[in-house]
Amino acid sequence: MIFGLPLVYWGLWLAILILWMGRFVTSFLSIYLVSALHINEGVVGAVVSMYGFGSIIGCLFGGTLSDRFGRQSMIIIGEIGAAIALLVVSALTAPVAIGAALFVYGAFASLPSPAIAAYIADVVPVKRQQRAYVLQSWAINFGYAIGPIVANQLVKVSYSLMFYVEAAVMVAVTVLLIAFFREVRHLGITAPGPSGAVRAATAGADGKDGGDGAANVGIAGDGDTTNSGDRATADVTATSSDPGTAKPAAPSLRDNWRRVLTDVPFLAFSVLMFGYYLVYFQSTSGLPIAMTDLGLGLGEYSVLLTINGFMLCALQIPAMKLFARMGNSRVLVVGLAVTVVGYAVQIVAHSWAGFALAVVLWTLGELGTFPIATTTVAAMAPASARGTYQGVYNVIWSVSIALAPLVGGWTISGFGGRTLWIACTLVLIAVTIGLRLTKSSRDRAIARNLQDQLAG
Repeated sequence: MIFGLPLVYWGLWLAILILWMGRFVTSFLSIYLVSALHINEGVVGAVVSMYGFGSIIGCLFGGTLSDRFGRQSMIIIGEIGAAIALLVVSALTAPVAIGAALFVYGAFASLPSPAIAAYIADVVPVKRQQRAYVLQSWAINFGYAIGPIVANQLVKVSYSLMFYVEAAVMVAVTVLLIAFFREVRHLGITAPGPSGAVRAATAGADGKDGGDGAANVGIAGDGDTTNSGDRATADVTATSSDPGTAKPAAPSLRDNWRRVLTDVPFLAFSVLMFGYYLVYFQSTSGLPIAMTDLGLGLGEYSVLLTINGFMLCALQIPAMKLFARMGNSRVLVVGLAVTVVGYAVQIVAHSWAGFALAVVLWTLGELGTFPIATTTVAAMAPASARGTYQGVYNVIWSVSIALAPLVGGWTISGFGGRTLWIACTLVLIAVTIGLRLTKSSRDRAIARNLQDQLAG
């Protein structure tokens, strides 16, 4: 155990950290298309949105198939496919062809996302999952802070070099993951899969690791019927197979989808978070275009991304104890309220300093949104459908990625950047109110899910 989390978690965490240190193409894609290929701003929005539409397919298949065939295969296939597709994108110049290649890239790049989220819920005890998802978010944000610095140097040489380096990082991460998963099997360490059972609701948890009652329930495994036996501690230990124990049947994809699509509290939460993500992704689509229109360049935009990433890295781990005391729902509402203030500042920003202040504010809000939202989804998902739930939730993310460039580009070209930021602020206000009003239904759904899993 490291930091209260099992070794099978940390191997994946290291891969995530490396991956995001080299994941910067999407952040600079709009600027690349406008500056290097001289594509019209309105067309750029449509081209970039194809990445998001491809991500929808990847999330749907990545989550559902990881429930059926395992998390590891979806993660590896996604990284290899994304690296190949990214190299194809770098060789194209026509908007239609680039859009088609970005669609494929988006599909493969998003394939691992729901599988990774479900894998964490599989191997981490329930009362430590908030910590696990916060640390995962920290790894992503640290990489996101380093990425723009690296990319800014690469594009000074060649925009193509930016594509090549990211593809190389993906291949390197895949090799690392293959070696890690093979070593896990070699050592006989049990990493419960979608059809495995992990009764971790009370595993290795003390009173300090949870949040409020709602934060501490859900995500327990269903009945302990796997060959590896009952997992009653937080340690993931080697276990011997019992040939006399029947292997549980793989979950039915149809049953998983029926469960997700009839889960009203989960669907309501997803719709509200869709509004948040639609606004959030203006940071990589609308914001660079709006800054360019004001005469600000690539260097100024890169610094803003770095500020965002380094703030998250510096504050996310210290904030874990505060989040645990506040509880998931309260953290989400407070985080959204701070984000509202940040986007309101962008309405009147006309200089780099103004945008920097706005970024600082909505970055503080971001501390309490991404990892806490993922923890909430994990708490609402039954063990046999974790991948499907995470897949549907990641579809919301992907649809936002697809629509954000269209909405941002169209609004800026037709009405200006100020109108875009006004609209974003109003959406965030509605999301904040909605999350507060639906808190009770989410808490009841999480409690029922825990009871069902313990009864199984």
